Amino acid sequence: MTDTKSSDDVIAVSREMPPSASKTPSPEKEIVPANQKKRKPPPTLGKSLVGLCKIAAKHLPLVVGVYAMGYFNFSIAWILGIVGITAATDQWRKERNYRMSTARASALYSDKDVIMARVSDLPSWVFFPDFDRAEWLNKILKQVWPNVGHYVRNIILEAVQPGIRESLKAYKLGGFKMDKISLGTMPFRVGGVKVYDKNVSRNEIVMDMDICYAGDCDIRFSIKGLKGGIKDFQMSGMLRVIMKPLISQIPLFGGIQIFFLNSPSVDFNLIGVVDVLDMPGLNGILRRVIIEQIGAFLVLPNKLSFTLSDVVSPIVVKIPEPSGVLRVRVIEAKQLMKMDRVLGIGKSDPYAIITVGSQEFRTKTIYNTVNPKWDFYCEAKVESLRAQNCFIQVWDYDAGFPGIQNDDYLGRATIDIYSIAKAGKKDMWVTLEDVKSGMIHLELTWFSLMDDPVMLKMHAAETQSMGLSSALLIVYVDSATSLPSARTSSKPDPYVIVTAGNRSEQTSARMRTCDPTWEQALVFLVCNPESDDLYLKVMDQKTGGELGGEKITLVSLLTLPNMELSHQPLSLKNSGPESKLIVSIRLKVMVPGQPMEGNESILDTGDFASDPPLPSTPPPSSSDSMKAKPEPKSDAPGGNDMQTSASGSSSSAAGDTISLGGRSEQTSLLDKSMSSSTNTLVSAAKLSLDRESNSSIRRRQKGGLPPGVVSQVQLTLRYSSQRQRLIIVVHKVSQLPGGDQPDPPDPYVKLYLLPDRSTNSKRKTEIVKDTVNPVFDETFEYTVVPIDLPSRELEVSVINRKGRFARSPLMCSCVVILGHHDLTQAVTQWFEMKPSE
Repeated sequence: MTDTKSSDDVIAVSREMPPSASKTPSPEKEIVPANQKKRKPPPTLGKSLVGLCKIAAKHLPLVVGVYAMGYFNFSIAWILGIVGITAATDQWRKERNYRMSTARASALYSDKDVIMARVSDLPSWVFFPDFDRAEWLNKILKQVWPNVGHYVRNIILEAVQPGIRESLKAYKLGGFKMDKISLGTMPFRVGGVKVYDKNVSRNEIVMDMDICYAGDCDIRFSIKGLKGGIKDFQMSGMLRVIMKPLISQIPLFGGIQIFFLNSPSVDFNLIGVVDVLDMPGLNGILRRVIIEQIGAFLVLPNKLSFTLSDVVSPIVVKIPEPSGVLRVRVIEAKQLMKMDRVLGIGKSDPYAIITVGSQEFRTKTIYNTVNPKWDFYCEAKVESLRAQNCFIQVWDYDAGFPGIQNDDYLGRATIDIYSIAKAGKKDMWVTLEDVKSGMIHLELTWFSLMDDPVMLKMHAAETQSMGLSSALLIVYVDSATSLPSARTSSKPDPYVIVTAGNRSEQTSARMRTCDPTWEQALVFLVCNPESDDLYLKVMDQKTGGELGGEKITLVSLLTLPNMELSHQPLSLKNSGPESKLIVSIRLKVMVPGQPMEGNESILDTGDFASDPPLPSTPPPSSSDSMKAKPEPKSDAPGGNDMQTSASGSSSSAAGDTISLGGRSEQTSLLDKSMSSSTNTLVSAAKLSLDRESNSSIRRRQKGGLPPGVVSQVQLTLRYSSQRQRLIIVVHKVSQLPGGDQPDPPDPYVKLYLLPDRSTNSKRKTEIVKDTVNPVFDETFEYTVVPIDLPSRELEVSVINRKGRFARSPLMCSCVVILGHHDLTQAVTQWFEMKPSE
């Protein structure tokens, strides 16, 4: 019998088979087994000739180029140079595209989603108030973004474009013009919001927003007739918004101020013919110009200010209120990296750049040294005492084309201005970050501002003799009326040039008007108000002619109440009979700051309110070896004296209120009141302790420590959530082994932030020679995101430099679990160290 399938079975099989399998193969098509690839038919003669021609055309420029170089006897160095530049440019573009794509992804997704993706074991009841608040703002921004785009376009054309045009003239790139400005449909994203409710005036609202823009903007421009554009423009930074003063009418506050606390990070790609500039070095020209214009417009001390109510005077909102002046003296540096090597001999040509907000200063270049001495002074205006930082970068100068960044990086340092203001004045060595070695010697002085002319006579003599500033001058240019026309055919485009001492600044121009309104404030540092003058000139942008001017002697301000001239109309010379310039002028005396009193640590870098507490693991058990220990007694002769001096230096490094075993103010007063007999008893007691210390040293076992005595290291730990920095101060190490040796060790401390053991994680102190109780007092910083901090560990090792050729130069070590400490406040402790085996 023949087996046959029922109709139901056939239907079931056909359903299981894919549609292509149920079709009957065409007899014209070749059936190829599944395990074999179908062989392509050989190309015809015509197709093969066309392909060969295309391949030959692609290689023809290379062949012609190589032939031309040989024909004209070009050196092989040209070929290697071109290949090297091409490879470096390609690698640089790949790295930048990866960085920009990462930033774009973080701008498109909410911070809450990113953190929830990284932390999968959080309970379901966790609430993110800051993220929810930011999402609410992002929805509003998306709705109003088209209107913001139109407003920003007008600002760029009126204020930013003239500045870019003037800056590019220095690089022989004239004729800059904006052709198209579109911010696209994607607004900038608010990653986090912080509203301050402590240490702020009742008449204002202060809010910080972490913004990131990676939108689809389309900006087209031309330089010397060459068309180009900018795409993939990205910008991120901390934006501060201040709403003041609060009023009883809608909109409930009279004005708003918007500015960046520090210069934002900017990145972009070039398109069009100017894409030739999009390579390392040349790209820095446009990048530097754009950052300068953003800084001159939106980075402190510059602000974008608006008046929202007629009941509030524009002066209240738009005139600046500096907190003080920071004077930075860059003295010297040492042990910088050797970037230029000639015949095995290393050297560098270092210089330093100091940045505070949009203010930038540069030292001179010292050639052929890794230990430069600059002795350079600069002074910067500080608007926000707690939020601003002073950044110092050290570079190795390499000659190249003008405006192209060819210099090598030698490290950076970040100085918390608030800590300087609390101390009044600090002289310190700072370890450079992001490099293997290098330290820089700084002297920083804080000056508060007062309106008392008596203070000028008390403190101005010293600074004036050095050519430094003694006062701060604020000039608010409000408006002008009845200006003459430079040409009879049209109205002028007036702007004002203000000159104080040897520095000049100007307002923006107002188009085609004889009654302009500027409402702009300019700030100057004045060397000697008793001899310097203030010059005001109204100029016409079209013709370059002067429309009028006036001179004011600054010494006349010293006799006015609060040294202030408010809303004063000035008659202009060489102008019309009714021409007036309305200005307000304030003079502030710079007074050297005194150490602040209070309980806050000098390492506190929080802004207004303290940083929020960090997530932490359960506290360590009693068996944990990382316990706080009382300050050990020194075994060296004069150990108590050494301890007291070390504690004093440690206190200056970690804060005035951190007690490290030094004497308090009451103890000092008590010591001064002691009688001579009591002092004799104290001296005898110290001598007895010294003898006991010497005896204990003599009783030591060879290469070890007496029973029960362990080596300890004193550290100060602090985390700044605003800067996302872990700050570590290595004060001193006590009771190291080897004190009984004829040649004591030369110890230094090495740090690793585990689990990273790379060169970027390595930090080390200077070497202290011939001691078992070294004092370092050196500060180090690590960049750590808050969510990773509880899981990180700090490895502290003490190395003997004399033993670097021995089997193990390690003397002792310990591991500090950061999650076991509340690092929102400065923590100073002694940690036990295990001896090396």
